[in-house]
Amino acid sequence: MGSSFKPTIRDVAERAGVSLATVSYVLSGRHGGSTRISEPTKARVVEAAKSLGYVPNHAARGMRRGRTDTVAVVVENLDSAWDRQLAEVANRVLPEHGYRVVVLLGQEAWRNFMLSGGADGAILGFSTETPEEDHTLRDLADRGVAQVVVSQFQQPDGFDVVSVDAEAGIAQAAAYLADRHSRIAVLHRGGPAPGPRGTRLGLFRQAMADLGVELDENLIRATHGSWREAYQVAGELLMLADPPTAFFTTADLEALCVSGSATAAKLRIPDDVEIICVETSDLGHYFDPPLTSVGPDPLVGTVVDLLIDRLEGRTAQSSGRLVPAPWKLHHRGTTVAGVSGEEAADGSDEAADSVSNGVP
Repeated sequence: MGSSFKPTIRDVAERAGVSLATVSYVLSGRHGGSTRISEPTKARVVEAAKSLGYVPNHAARGMRRGRTDTVAVVVENLDSAWDRQLAEVANRVLPEHGYRVVVLLGQEAWRNFMLSGGADGAILGFSTETPEEDHTLRDLADRGVAQVVVSQFQQPDGFDVVSVDAEAGIAQAAAYLADRHSRIAVLHRGGPAPGPRGTRLGLFRQAMADLGVELDENLIRATHGSWREAYQVAGELLMLADPPTAFFTTADLEALCVSGSATAAKLRIPDDVEIICVETSDLGHYFDPPLTSVGPDPLVGTVVDLLIDRLEGRTAQSSGRLVPAPWKLHHRGTTVAGVSGEEAADGSDEAADSVSNGVP
């Protein structure tokens, strides 16, 4: 067998002593249905393919079947632990159902890739922001592309929407901080200008205004999604002559940087500085101290299951499901209430199964 030998599915079938159909079924990764293949037979096929160095031609198979067997997971920032978690869970679960996972960064990449027929389905881990993006969602739905969108504002239209509602949880965070602190800093991912109502910054700003509290604009800083910038900004704020005694951050990445900066400044958390973030990832949950956060109950598994239902035809093509995901305040180690046990919400499993919520 020379170096130019390229094994085929027929070679695998002959080596394993089974039919072409059996090899195709086993190597496709499909499960369920009426086909039943014994575990020893499956193992024999896999071993034959491995020993021959056989790699399925997904592109050719997709052209024959009119499918790509690929799912796109669209995120905005891999520095975000939440975005990474969404990609990791999808990459763990979807291959068990015969789908490869590609991770796309940014909204333009998503539109171009999906409109060119790059995948059978997509999970969007953020809210669409423009009429063009909304049109793309509907266009892809009309083409039969399975889609699940995590969004604060989007409505189902041939695709499913996990409808996050951060307002109540952020209001709880504002009430807690306003009752205990007069110097409250805010780190957010957007530009320096105040965000509109609906963004995390806007919701927090409005909640404080409803309580009669005016935020100090000098303590509101943008990080642009960079952990380096977040760490630097947090350090600068803590070095002020009259430093903040509490931080509200619009993502857990920024909260981790605040915690690190406070520790470097030899401040005690939560005694000297309290921190509340939006979202909680695995890292934030197991960090020392674990982050107090505003977020939903577990969602990643729900998002992936919704997409699998669409991919496997268990959801009517023209319909769309709206799955509410209300948020609440989860006290943990970066607030006094979490340490003392007062008002503590049960969020012990939240971080292990969460999703980026799509609120800017």
